[in-house]
Amino acid sequence: MLRLSTNEILERSQMKKITGGYGSSTCGYKDTQGRVWCGMSYSEANEAYNNGGGNWCCDSCASNGGSASYC
Repeated sequence: MLRLSTNEILERSQMKKITGGYGSSTCGYKDTQGRVWCGMSYSEANEAYNNGGGNWCCDSCASNGGSASYC
C-alpha cells in the first residue's frame, strides 16, 4: 500500500506499475450489449471475444491505431 502525503504525486512510470501500464494485463473487452471489462490479460480479452463477439483491445493495439476508449 502506498502512503503518500498530500504533496506527493505519482509519475506516469509509477502509475503504470500500479495500474498495469503497457503489458499483458492492460486489455479491455466490450460485449455486444455494451458491458465493459477492463484490466484483462490478452488471453482473457481474446477468449471473451471468441466466446461472445463484441470488441477487445489492449494498450499495445491501441498504440497501433486500435481503440479501447471504453476503458
